[in-house]
Amino acid sequence: MSSVKVAVRVRPFNSREIARESKCIIEMAGNTTCITNPKVPPGSSESVKRFNYDYSYWSHDPRDLEFSTQAMVYSDIGEEMLQHSFDGYNVCIFAYGQTGAGKSYTMMGKQEDGQEGVIPMICKDLFRRIQETESDDLKYSVEVSYMEIYCERVRDLLNPKNKGNLKVREHPLLGPYVEDLSKLAVTSYQDIHDLIDEGNKARTVAATNMNETSSRSHAVFTIFFTQKRQDRMTSLETEKVSKISLVDLAGSERADSTGAKGTRLKEGANINKSLTTLGKVISALAEIASKNKKSKKADFIPYRDSVLTWLLRENLGGNSKTAMIAAISPADINYDETLSTLRYADRAKQIVCKAVVNEDANAKLIRELKEEIQKLRELLKAEGIEVQEGEDGEKKIHSPNRNRKRTGSSTEMAVDQLQASEKLIAELNETWEEKLKRTEQIRVQREAVFAEMGVAVKEDGITVGVFSPKKSPHLVNLNEDPTLSECLLYYIKDGLTRLGTSEANVPQDIQLSGSHILKEHCVFENKDGVVTLVPHKDALVYVNGRKVIEPEVLQTGSRVILGRNHVFRFTHPEQAREKREKNKEVDVCETPGNSGEIADWNFAQCELLEKQGIDLKAEMEKRLLALEEQYKREKRAADQEFEEQRKTYEARIDALQKQVEEQSMTMSMYSSYSPEDFHQEEDIFVNPLFESCWTAREAGLAAWAFRKWRYHQFTSLRDDLWGNAIFLKEANAISVELKKKVQFQFTLLTDTLYSPLPPELTPAPAVGALTNGGQEDEFGQNPIPRTTVAVEVTDTKNGATHYWSLEKLRQRLELMREMYHNEAELSPTSPDYNVESLTGGDPFYDRFPWFRMVGRSFVYLSNLLYPVPLVHKVAIVNERGDVRGYLRVAVQPVMDEENADFSNGVKQSARILFDEEQNGQHKVPKIRTIPDKDEKYIEGGNEMGTKLEELEQEDADSGRGDSSVASELHESNDQEPGEHLQPGKEFTFRVTVLQATGIAAEYADIFCQFNFLHRHEEAFSTEPVKNSGSGAPLGFYHVQNITVPVTKSFIEYLKTQPIVFKVFGHYQHHPLHKDAKQDCQITRPPPRRMLPPSIPISQPVRSPKFGPLPCPPSSTVLAKHDVLVWFEICELAPNGEYVPAVVDHSDDLPCRGLFLLHQGIQRRIRITIVHEPTPEVKWKDIRELVVGRIRNQPEPADDEDSDSCVLSLGLFPGEVLEVPGDDRSFFRFEAAWDSSLHNSALLNRVTQTGEQIYITLSAYLELDNCARPAIITKDLSMIIYGRDARTGPRSLKHLFSGQYRNPEANRLSGVYELSLRRASEAGSPGVQRRQRRVLDTSSTYVRGEENLHGWRPRGDSLIFDHQWELEKLTRLEEVGRVRHLLLLRERLGMDTTPNPTTKTEKDVCNLAQRASASPVHMVIPPSPQTPVKDQQAPAMPERELSVRETELVWKCVKLIQGRIGCKELGAEGNGSGTQASDASPGDEGCADMNASYISSNSIELCSPERVDMPNGWEAPAPAPQTQDLSLRLYVPELEEIRVSPVVARKGYLNVLEHGGSGWKKRWVTVRRPYVFIFRSDKDPVERAVLNLATAQVECSEDQAAMVKVPNTFSVVTKHRGYLLQTLGDKEVHDWLYAINPLLAGQIR
Repeated sequence: MSSVKVAVRVRPFNSREIARESKCIIEMAGNTTCITNPKVPPGSSESVKRFNYDYSYWSHDPRDLEFSTQAMVYSDIGEEMLQHSFDGYNVCIFAYGQTGAGKSYTMMGKQEDGQEGVIPMICKDLFRRIQETESDDLKYSVEVSYMEIYCERVRDLLNPKNKGNLKVREHPLLGPYVEDLSKLAVTSYQDIHDLIDEGNKARTVAATNMNETSSRSHAVFTIFFTQKRQDRMTSLETEKVSKISLVDLAGSERADSTGAKGTRLKEGANINKSLTTLGKVISALAEIASKNKKSKKADFIPYRDSVLTWLLRENLGGNSKTAMIAAISPADINYDETLSTLRYADRAKQIVCKAVVNEDANAKLIRELKEEIQKLRELLKAEGIEVQEGEDGEKKIHSPNRNRKRTGSSTEMAVDQLQASEKLIAELNETWEEKLKRTEQIRVQREAVFAEMGVAVKEDGITVGVFSPKKSPHLVNLNEDPTLSECLLYYIKDGLTRLGTSEANVPQDIQLSGSHILKEHCVFENKDGVVTLVPHKDALVYVNGRKVIEPEVLQTGSRVILGRNHVFRFTHPEQAREKREKNKEVDVCETPGNSGEIADWNFAQCELLEKQGIDLKAEMEKRLLALEEQYKREKRAADQEFEEQRKTYEARIDALQKQVEEQSMTMSMYSSYSPEDFHQEEDIFVNPLFESCWTAREAGLAAWAFRKWRYHQFTSLRDDLWGNAIFLKEANAISVELKKKVQFQFTLLTDTLYSPLPPELTPAPAVGALTNGGQEDEFGQNPIPRTTVAVEVTDTKNGATHYWSLEKLRQRLELMREMYHNEAELSPTSPDYNVESLTGGDPFYDRFPWFRMVGRSFVYLSNLLYPVPLVHKVAIVNERGDVRGYLRVAVQPVMDEENADFSNGVKQSARILFDEEQNGQHKVPKIRTIPDKDEKYIEGGNEMGTKLEELEQEDADSGRGDSSVASELHESNDQEPGEHLQPGKEFTFRVTVLQATGIAAEYADIFCQFNFLHRHEEAFSTEPVKNSGSGAPLGFYHVQNITVPVTKSFIEYLKTQPIVFKVFGHYQHHPLHKDAKQDCQITRPPPRRMLPPSIPISQPVRSPKFGPLPCPPSSTVLAKHDVLVWFEICELAPNGEYVPAVVDHSDDLPCRGLFLLHQGIQRRIRITIVHEPTPEVKWKDIRELVVGRIRNQPEPADDEDSDSCVLSLGLFPGEVLEVPGDDRSFFRFEAAWDSSLHNSALLNRVTQTGEQIYITLSAYLELDNCARPAIITKDLSMIIYGRDARTGPRSLKHLFSGQYRNPEANRLSGVYELSLRRASEAGSPGVQRRQRRVLDTSSTYVRGEENLHGWRPRGDSLIFDHQWELEKLTRLEEVGRVRHLLLLRERLGMDTTPNPTTKTEKDVCNLAQRASASPVHMVIPPSPQTPVKDQQAPAMPERELSVRETELVWKCVKLIQGRIGCKELGAEGNGSGTQASDASPGDEGCADMNASYISSNSIELCSPERVDMPNGWEAPAPAPQTQDLSLRLYVPELEEIRVSPVVARKGYLNVLEHGGSGWKKRWVTVRRPYVFIFRSDKDPVERAVLNLATAQVECSEDQAAMVKVPNTFSVVTKHRGYLLQTLGDKEVHDWLYAINPLLAGQIR
């Protein structure tokens, strides 16, 4: 084993560094290289870094005594490596460093004597030693190959037939190799020299045509050196094979130091990819060597990450003697690159290679290859494929099943492997004479190719390289890389010399290729020794920097630039000789000889820029002036902002100082009071300094608002879920590792009647919120049932479920961690912990009772007020709101005459005291029949007006609106209690528990307990009853007599409170038992409105330009608009146009459409925005289009920060379209989408069968008068087919319709709602202060998380599920109360007499309406008995207003309108009043029905814009704007609307648009609340959208008579009106029913 030899060589200053007066920062002493950091002060510890290498070559100044020449480098490294190759080892020398550091000079050198590089000297020395040692017993053979690796593509530089990119394969014996790479036999150093020269020419031609730079490519020159020795004594022939790899690596400079942009930057990324991979390989090998151990699975070496490292695998840590030459720059301006190179070399020094002598390689290799070929043939034969050898030796593969089915992938791989192996064995069996013959053939082909291209050749056929002709005028190439300059020479023959491409109709004498080279580009006319350049039309030709349009006479030394990349210098030897003889200054041709500057590629480019009007110095000065101006402007703005902030802070300090003074004054007033003053009747807090005087209504409003605010706790619940998720994950991970069979998951618990919380789970109340023992708040109302986050502990080992608080989880987690750490100390024979799990010693387990709660039931006692007996059948409800059975209970009063006879059936009797003192201590919240919406446990949309009316009604009711049965029955006549409930007397009633039915079979030994709500310690219990599960009722027949002294509190309890019944049973089934699973599946699922959409609408993709998304504003919505957006993905067609890709439309797909794309084709994303014209919405331009979240499933990943595929696309300017016949606003923009830049395999490869690709795009658009950009976000799904595949929709309906061939049908539409809010309120400090910043810890990694197999703590969805459970509990409670009310009314016979509707019944109806409410809130139509005009009559008699009062009223109206950002109603108000007086009663009903159809949200936002619709269908004219829109600043919010999948009706209608040219037949689909208009039933794209929530529908005979068209009705929106005509008479009602059911019902 041997380490890699590392040498460092420093070069002299170049012209660029001399011009910048750079300083030398490199010092060398022996083998030590020191580098000085110019950015650090001298003398500091970090200023100088030292590195030790095998060799340090000082080649900075030739005048130094220690100057290292090329010969010294070769003697140290080259000779040693050459000797290794003669010994039979593989050898590799590679040069590394930044561009221009001297790599190519060290490896190749120059033509002058003493300037030759390592490669020529090794080759020359190799053949010298061959000639000296060759004999009859020892024969040598040498073969060479020359390849270039550019952007991960391999190019053969010696064989012109291998024009394409070669494949890199790996053979189990040979290792990685390049297939079809030419290996040419050479017999002398001159042959190698010529091949290197030819390879450089091929490299130059390819680089010029492809606009590449050779410094960005790797060159690998390989010499295959074979020694055959014949032993005469044994007649054995031994063979040594050595491979000498000489590598010239690409430049390693950073992208920011080169100024590379665009293609150059991508090219550099690919080059740096191979260099980065080389660095990773070197680091991994060095680390393995430092560990002094063999490579294990953990020590992965990324050879395959790049082609370069894959091919050099044997040379890096393998079977090779390797040397590295690091070339560095001495200048301080290249400090970073030089330091990186030194560290790179220092790391490579630690690599250890295991080189072995390669003896008799071919014999063993041929034998193993033959065995492998035989195995492959047998495999193909088994697959039914025969391999036959033809007459010419070619292997022919015949498959009898080829016409019937395709060969499998394994068979194709076998065929490919067989062909590759046969190529290798044919190459190994090739004789030396055959190799020489093949080399000569390739040379002839190469020369023919060069001659065809116009490259000059000598008489013997060898191309002319460095030496110029003596007489003929010619062109010599100039290249950015000096090593490739003057490699190619093109003769200008007498007469015409044509220059163009190989595709020209007329054969071109000089053939070039690349961009901006025309087929016939120009002509050189050589007449009498004068060469004239004649350019063709539109050809880019520059001579000495000037663009040539007319014929131009060329002078020797002229610079000729053809196209963009081809740079030449014209040379005429005769002219040059004449001018030298005359000793004249050559000014005409403008050569740079006068200034001493060399006419190279850089000079030609600078000359071109200067002559074309681009002065680099002037540009630089202009840029500096612009930067200075920008700096001054920013400095002035910063100073001004600082001054404003200073004034703001000073004003704030003054305000705080004033506030402190006022408070100190107030406290001094407060301290002046004596203690006796506090006992006086007048409270000091009546002082206006402390409290404002509120009216009773204002106090009620404040109390309602406070209670409403206290219920909004979703954010705090989410914060608890997010913050404690990491503890939950850790507990589950420890449970899995310790095999405890316990699972932990979040749950939400709310203290309700059906789910009372134990004390340890009851959340602590807010400070000052509760008084009177924590039972009532400061407003005297009932305490609010708070929701708390708990942990559900599922003990699958014992079949129990427990609930822990978050604090208990954290305490137990500490014990779990301790147990986990102690587990390693226990021996395998340690006893089991089952005993601890049962006794509670294990932190994972809790004690569990023998009997478990089945559910609770509630029985109200208000029938005892009358007194009448009642038998109740009440539901047994568990804590989740699921009905687990039913209980029959009888409640009846026991009168005096019955007291003597109760011993016959009574089992027990008890006496309960309801004294006032005890009731005050155990006060129970009063339960109303219908809880208010503000006190319901579900946050929902509630209108303010409705709530205030309920509040006023509750104030008028008894106490807090106690709508119990008794209070409702005594509502009309406030009667005193009956004689049996006189205070002071004793009253006895009987509770009989009859039967229980419907209880599941897994509960055995059922019994029941019941008690009063405030007397939990005094419970009455029945005897346990066996539950056989046969379905028969369980008979308890337990009778309990209860005697109570009558008090006011007892009477109040009878009116308002129930008795709670708790049913218990022994749970004998495991929770994961089959019966338990089936039982869990029968629970009622939540309604769709309680759940989030099946595929959530994606959040916007984070923009690299705008940064993190701002928090959504919470200010008032000023306006809402419906926006229709069309999405198209266009692909480049053969005709050069971008054509929309085919879209497969289907409502069953997650994105309602599937884009069918082709692989490897340029694409653009086109987005069109359509909406009604409005002055508030004016699109300025597209700011950014971001594409990310590339996935193969509809739901995006939770962790957006880890998304590395986000890409900001290049944008084209947006444009406003004008569509003839359509006055809507159209705004369209496009973006170029190169999907390969995402670096995602899903977008780069062809999509697999059954797979779909999903992406999320977000467009950031700028609007007028908006402080933030509007964001359009859309999920798109697609399938990527092969490049030449034919795409079409998969459904037969769309395929046969042929609509997909229409470009306008290949788009996907989305409906969005644009909300405009005030910018000032959106960014107010109060809003920002209320924003919570809690980190979601559910994605944080914890140790052992991988054992959870994807389990995640529950998040926001748990809140939605819990809200549904609370709603179920509320409904069950209300149903029980209503059932009791109806049963009591029936028992008393009150239903037979007419009775006005009570408040309870009203609340019940409202509750039923809320429970079944759709997204569109509707008002129940008036009954037919009630006239419409009576309903619309004012509650108070009208009176005339004075002029002063009228002015005040209008000022108030305008003030309100200006506050909510709506339009004035001056003309509309007058018009509406006139219209109402003229309309008939039927029309008034229609208008009222239309108004009632509009949703509550729309009423709040757009109510000032709603006007009573006239009988005609004219569109309403917009009201005049009272404010300048340009002065307003909005915050836009675009939200995608999930269109309902339910189609109310679809069909053809004749449509007449307001202002339209005529009737048009359109396909109309009603998906409430939207109406979509299509061109036909085959059109898959929505062309127009109507929002019924903000529209009014009219259908009357007057309207039909006015338009004189039958079967019509009108739909009028805020912006336009539509007259719709059905195709038949009977369809009018069906369409009206689909659009407005209330209007259709009234017309019917």
